[in-house]
Amino acid sequence: MRGFCFAPNRHAATPALVPRLAAHYMSSMIYRHENPLRQAIVRGLMGRCPHCGEGKLFRAYLKPVESCASCGEPLGHIRADDGPAWLTVMVVGHATVATVLMFGSVIAAPLWLSLPVIVGLSSGLVMVTLPRAKGAFINAIWEMGAPGSEPISVSRPAPLADL
Repeated sequence: MRGFCFAPNRHAATPALVPRLAAHYMSSMIYRHENPLRQAIVRGLMGRCPHCGEGKLFRAYLKPVESCASCGEPLGHIRADDGPAWLTVMVVGHATVATVLMFGSVIAAPLWLSLPVIVGLSSGLVMVTLPRAKGAFINAIWEMGAPGSEPISVSRPAPLADL
């Protein structure tokens, strides 16, 4: 198209509209639902605090925070153990098997091409799925009040008297 000039609509985002859009964005990040377990799991999938939905759940890739920065809820004592790894294997395993079958039968790609693609896809899916699964497990444990979700209190024994 000769002579066509693309010019964005500069009047679409007026200053009065921006705060309203930002407020909607924040309310969707908090996520509220009448089922508290579902609310906690979805907040965990988003990597948010199960109590307020605003604070971050992880300080590093898989390291949970000791307490929420927004509401102060203690979270560092909750242990998800092997649950997130199991869920990740179940999700990524099914996707990997489907990809292997597709490369083997439908596409009929050579091994030198299919092997790096399958390994890369599987590794990427594990890296994306594992923190979300851990967040969902931590938040579900917190919501249900399961064993391991209460803060650890260390009591020291009384000193022994010298005999």
